[in-house]
Amino acid sequence: MVNAAEPLMGGAYDTLVSAFGGDVAWILGHMAILAVITAIISVIRNWSKISQGAQLTKGHAIDAVAIVLFTSIQTQFFTSTLAWPFSQAVLIAVSSTLSLRWCINVLN
Repeated sequence: MVNAAEPLMGGAYDTLVSAFGGDVAWILGHMAILAVITAIISVIRNWSKISQGAQLTKGHAIDAVAIVLFTSIQTQFFTSTLAWPFSQAVLIAVSSTLSLRWCINVLN
């Protein structure tokens, strides 16, 4: 059997194997992947209703992309240049990006 769940889920798949064994982990891993794919397809199909109901605008999308971009850049810098562990780098990057966003929105 082809195991697509192992490379996609990484450490979470190893946890499933430890908890349930190889066969059950294979089933649960592939079910989880199918659930995520189904959710993404559902969001794509209903995006107009979702964006209208949540009152999302182009500005919200630009803001979200900027947050992800700045957080990614900082995380890369912290892990490669400063050799910080990944989880701590992500926490610092997210908190500093959101703090900067708050300063720009409030102090503007």
